[in-house]
Amino acid sequence: MAFNDKEEALEALVADAQAQLEDLFQSGFDTVHDSTLEELDSIKSLCMQYGMTHLSYLLGSLIDKIMARRHRTKAEADDLARVYADLQEYLYICREKITYDRTAGYYFDEKQ
Repeated sequence: MAFNDKEEALEALVADAQAQLEDLFQSGFDTVHDSTLEELDSIKSLCMQYGMTHLSYLLGSLIDKIMARRHRTKAEADDLARVYADLQEYLYICREKITYDRTAGYYFDEKQ
């Protein structure tokens, strides 16, 4: 997919991550499909390529915790919800930063 600028590329990446988190929230943490995990892993890899290492780390942590839950026989306390909440907050901050960068580009265009 071709993008016009870096903000557009990051916006698409953040939107994809957000969509997968919404699907995960709707299906529940205990019934995650393999395709959802594969998509999350794909987004995690793209984050590394884009230099978004913290987002990649958070996604990797989420995937690991979901996989660990699959192999438990009884419910145990874990911090999966905390990682999910951290991801949601981080994606919100990313969307805000993209908006600020786009606005700065509009008002402080190098052509002036």
